[in-house]
Amino acid sequence: MKISLGSRKSRLALWQTNRIADLLKAAHPALEVEIITMDTLGDQILDKPIPEIGGKGLFTAELEQALAADAVDFAIHSLKDLPTELPAGMAYVGSPRRADPTDSLLSYKWSSLDDLPENAVIATGSVRRRAQLRARHPGFEFRELRGNIGTRLRKLKEFDFDAIIMASAALDRLELDLAAEGVYCHKLDPSLYVPAVGQGAIGVEMREGREEIRALLDPIIDPETLAAVEAERIVMRRLEGGCSVPLGVYCCFDASATEEPWSLHAWASSPDAKVVIEHKLRGASPEKMAFEMADALVAQGAGAVMRPR
Repeated sequence: MKISLGSRKSRLALWQTNRIADLLKAAHPALEVEIITMDTLGDQILDKPIPEIGGKGLFTAELEQALAADAVDFAIHSLKDLPTELPAGMAYVGSPRRADPTDSLLSYKWSSLDDLPENAVIATGSVRRRAQLRARHPGFEFRELRGNIGTRLRKLKEFDFDAIIMASAALDRLELDLAAEGVYCHKLDPSLYVPAVGQGAIGVEMREGREEIRALLDPIIDPETLAAVEAERIVMRRLEGGCSVPLGVYCCFDASATEEPWSLHAWASSPDAKVVIEHKLRGASPEKMAFEMADALVAQGAGAVMRPR
């Protein structure tokens, strides 16, 4: 049997897609896996901030078109890029075990966030990262930053930014020797800087109704990861969020807590971070907690706060 995986062309995207291919082949030794690459709109337009381009589906639409045309069997995404509202006939079917969900601060000048000057210049294209940093460091200035990891590191040096912010999992997956390049890397505390929905997870999407290939994924899907990211996605869906709003949601499991092993933390703000809404829950059911969290955030006006008129 042969299947095909759709992937973006970046080094990180190909790492993630090859990871899924390797897991599938390990679970099904007779399986042949082909990787088909394509550019998305988000890959093609690099001179505009994501909210100005359109946000939702920016890095996924072309892969979904390939799924709809049966040109690929599965589309592989960074789960944080996959909208919670998918096109008709498409389904998110799961993820292998999640990697580090945190953000990391990278700098040639400063070894940690605490070392940065009050007026530090930070480059990031994420409205969430900007808002979370601005809420705790109102003197920081921000610059737009787009492109793959190599491009961002080059811009860090060329434009003399004090720091840039990137997903820790991306840095880990590409095994970059930042210290050898003279780059300091400081992971941000996820209890203070709440990660993006699904950050650190690889998402697998497919066309609904193809049960003959759906079963191939069963051995590689991690139930704990799936429960956590589905809870995060429920909160985002209820708030109609995406990468264009300042929203972080993080769900995790603590095996040492027998009665309430799940925690769910959500952080939302106005774009200028002058209004912040934060809520934390513990419980036994991440799905139930997600709906409770969404209700609490809606009741506090999070939707209007994130999108002021």
